[in-house]
Amino acid sequence: MSRLRVQGFTLLEVMLVVLLMGLMAAAVTLSIGGGNQQQQLTREAQRFIAVTEAVTDEAVLSGQFVGIVIDKDAYHYVVYVNDKWQPLQRDNLLAEHTLPQGISTDLQVEGLPLDQEEEQDSLFDDDKPFNDDKKKDDKNPEPQIMLLPSGEMTGFELTFIASGGDKPYEQLVSGDNLGRLVMGSFDDAAQ
Repeated sequence: MSRLRVQGFTLLEVMLVVLLMGLMAAAVTLSIGGGNQQQQLTREAQRFIAVTEAVTDEAVLSGQFVGIVIDKDAYHYVVYVNDKWQPLQRDNLLAEHTLPQGISTDLQVEGLPLDQEEEQDSLFDDDKPFNDDKKKDDKNPEPQIMLLPSGEMTGFELTFIASGGDKPYEQLVSGDNLGRLVMGSFDDAAQ
């Protein structure tokens, strides 16, 4: 009689392969490292785009002037009512959004860097409906980015920056005068 020889792997061989796969997965995870920060930046940029698009649609439907006030670590939406800028607080989505620890912003409006503290003149110095020669209101600062009832907006580039870890990560959000928003720059989106 002939004995049938059963072909297969021993338990020891299977466990050795699983151990090697686990070590390789751990090495890949450690080498990626900053992926979590980049994902967090992408989420923050996507949130900004989604909420801004919704607010732009609301500005068009309501016929109101809406703006975005950008700080280093937060941003919020304001509406022009009763001759002054007031926060939009209809729900939690529109309330001031503070960025997670370690993430900040850098804003360039129409190609020029803009710093809220250094801003001396109003965006509307020549428009009487918006400027009644009152002292600047620190509780309701003027927005750097305007969302107009026509669907247009102030052109800008907003960079979300994660400063923790070995190297800083950045995520750019661009808006043009036609009211379009993209991740990255419009030059990259056109290619």
